[in-house]
Amino acid sequence: MQSHINIKMQFKCIIGILKFERKKKQKVCIYLTAKANDFLDYAKVSKKIKKYYKKEQFLT
Repeated sequence: MQSHINIKMQFKCIIGILKFERKKKQKVCIYLTAKANDFLDYAKVSKKIKKYYKKEQFLT
């Protein structure tokens, strides 16, 4: 059985190129659509995404 999930998340993380952009966390929006041949646990997927983005700094 194939499962589908759609996730929309908002949270804050450090992101930016310039020094002043990296001083304050900025709002990030994530939209994810996933398909799998097995059951997908929506809560686990959401938790892992949030954990990853909160610990990383995106200095692009």
